[in-house]
Formats: sequence, structure tokens, C-alpha cells
Amino acid sequence: MFKKPFSLLATVALFSVATLHADVRMPVIFTDNMVLQRGVNVPVWGFAANGEQVTVSYKRQKVSTKAKDGRWMVKLKSLRVGSPDMLVIDGRNRIELKNVVVGEVWICSGQSNM
Repeated sequence: MFKKPFSLLATVALFSVATLHADVRMPVIFTDNMVLQRGVNVPVWGFAANGEQVTVSYKRQKVSTKAKDGRWMVKLKSLRVGSPDMLVIDGRNRIELKNVVVGEVWICSGQSNM
């Protein structure tokens, strides 16, 4: 008789705890071996618990923000072409993206003989 309300309550409690202690996460477009566009302010964004402090570090830049509504975004100042480095995102957890370079990013579409 009391099993269903108790299990529902337990599920809600577990879900609430999981969202309160959410790790910083990144969209799938942010990966090892990626290329960031040179010469522009580069947006870096992701997901985290509301109010969580998130810091992004790349080369000699370090930018911080707080997550709002489960999302966060920072912009790295204009970057110059250079050797690979690590892009680090710190929050409650740490994400390290390796071999990140700066250069030209082109998006092309068309036929196979393009």
C-alpha cells in the first residue's frame, strides 16, 4: 500500500540530489584535436548546476562565469595561430581537451567533386 508513494518519493529525492551535484558537461562539438577559429572571440559553452563557478583556460587566457539555468558560456579573446595546447574547463569536475589548435575553420558543402 505504501510502496508506490515511497518509491516515487525516493526517485524524486535521488533526481534532486543528482541535479544539485551535476558535473560540468560540454556539447559534443568540443573534443580533443579540435580547431578554434583564429582572429575572433571564441565562444565556449556547456552545462552545469545553477550557480556553479566554471573556469575555462586556454593558452594564457583564463575566463570564469557562473552557470545560470543549467548553462554557461564564456568567450576567449581573439586567438592567434599556434601550436597545440590543452583547453581546460574547471567546475566541480575538470575536463581536459587535448591537442586543441587555432587556425582557419571552414564549413563546406556540395558534391563529392568539390
